[in-house]
Amino acid sequence: MDLASTISRPLSTVLYESSSTIAHVCLAQHGEFIGRGSLICALHSITNRSSPRFLYAKSTDPIFEGRGDTERFSFIPYASHTVQQLVLKLPQTAAFDALVESYFFNLNWRYGIPEPWFTRATKQMWSKIQMSPGHASEINAHFLMLVFSILAVAPRDDQLGVSIPIHSCDDYFMCAMISRRIAEDDYLNTPRTSTMVSPADGTVLGCLAIPILANFLSERGRVSEAWKLVGNGIRNAQAVGLHRDPDWRLWQVMSREEKMLRMRAWWSLFIADRFLSYMLGRPHMIRREMYDVELPSSTNEDGSLDLFGFNQRIIIELATLLGDVIDNCYNVSYPPCREFIVMDEKLEAWRGSVPNEYQESQEITCLRGYQDTEISILARQRYILNTWYLVGRLKLLIASTTGQHRAAQIPRDLGRCRELCISVALELIKYQCDFHDGLVEQFKERQKLHYAYLASGWLFHGCFSLFEACVALLATKERITGQETVLGAMEAFDRTLEVLSETAKHEAGKEGSIANMAINVLQPLREQHFSGRPLDDESLFEVAPNTDGDLSWLTGSMSQRDEDFVYGEGSVGYTLRYETPPKPSRLSNGPSL
Repeated sequence: MDLASTISRPLSTVLYESSSTIAHVCLAQHGEFIGRGSLICALHSITNRSSPRFLYAKSTDPIFEGRGDTERFSFIPYASHTVQQLVLKLPQTAAFDALVESYFFNLNWRYGIPEPWFTRATKQMWSKIQMSPGHASEINAHFLMLVFSILAVAPRDDQLGVSIPIHSCDDYFMCAMISRRIAEDDYLNTPRTSTMVSPADGTVLGCLAIPILANFLSERGRVSEAWKLVGNGIRNAQAVGLHRDPDWRLWQVMSREEKMLRMRAWWSLFIADRFLSYMLGRPHMIRREMYDVELPSSTNEDGSLDLFGFNQRIIIELATLLGDVIDNCYNVSYPPCREFIVMDEKLEAWRGSVPNEYQESQEITCLRGYQDTEISILARQRYILNTWYLVGRLKLLIASTTGQHRAAQIPRDLGRCRELCISVALELIKYQCDFHDGLVEQFKERQKLHYAYLASGWLFHGCFSLFEACVALLATKERITGQETVLGAMEAFDRTLEVLSETAKHEAGKEGSIANMAINVLQPLREQHFSGRPLDDESLFEVAPNTDGDLSWLTGSMSQRDEDFVYGEGSVGYTLRYETPPKPSRLSNGPSL
């Protein structure tokens, strides 16, 4: 049975092929597999099925034609680097400190790198570098991988790089990947008979860097590369026993810091594995019977609340549920619609069980016992958590209502799945658009808005979920009779295009690539399926040009202080202006950051 066999206005082959090609590139390379529940499924479900759904990766051609004409991610050569050469790519101390401080203030709430430990470790690194160039070879390549990862994602200020040269974000990302390559090659070069040194030392630090690098790739539409990177990180983690609890009786006694680093690395990889696998409809790697690591603690040693651990425990619950969805609903055989409904009910039940700090019905400024900086972090955590919850339900419901050659379904269950899919799509679109409007209202200056985009995770979580929700809304709408079930669909579509267009104009270059590609897919779909009403303002949908070569204008600053903070000695010649973020408030049109 073909659940989408009756389509009143199927997409033309030309429109489907062009739209699906762009949509595919948002996630993966051509020829790579994207499984059930994706926007590719949704697009294919409203065609006449004469076009194949996937291109395949060819295996028979020994020549890679056209490679010389492709644009490179970075012009730093990937191979033939040494640790000494990589150290030369580090910025001078003043710029290094500025980028690291920007990272810890804006982004570390997502990754949980212990700042006191990292500060001590970087001091040791600089001390080794300053001894002599020869001593730089002693720096652990895994640690360099983590350092360059932080430099790659840290939001940067306009003045940074004017007086002191620094590399681009993409270059620092490539340096992190080269460090990873050096660390892996070290396994081949280090004699196994040595008892003094092991190439496995520092592997945990590389595992901490993997989720940072994966998010960097995802924000640029390279979700498949991120998924593969996480898979490699999981293998490295298992190779050094991160899947066994640090208090396992057969381990040698570990320091408290060592235990914390290992646990944070493991659970960060676990979450990334489940989320990216779910996004791509692919099998996840970490199975419940494989590990015995205790859940993160929500309290610090002094009994105070550990916001990172508190949030990570809840995200792990959601990631575990999404893994169950993959196992039960994304396997090679299609389960009945009833199974999808049951899983959706479990997700809804989980949402109702989360603490008040993450309940959307709870005014975040009414929470008691939190400082302003903690409220800001809670707002960001709430946004990511609620986004993944809604995306999780949406993809599940897309999968429940699409697919060829399925067994006949109970009409009532199938109708229920379609109704839920439209309801969740509309809810997700409203949530993301409200969130974006809240960011624009709070951070009116372009530079501060760029910082807010990066700090909140909007460029991936917001843009891609809007993209997928619109395609799901359209694909499901076309298979439902009765206009009352799609009330507000056109308005949601138009509002999404406005928000994505505004994001694309602010974020020219690789950071805005998902918004640009989404517009290029959604615009022709809107014109075909909502042609009864012309666009109110065509200028809203003029996509900003892709300026990959120059990202210097994508800057801004946020910090806890009101004064100019001078980095380095007075002779450095520049200051980095930090301004106190506005006190978080629950805006009527979006969550606070």
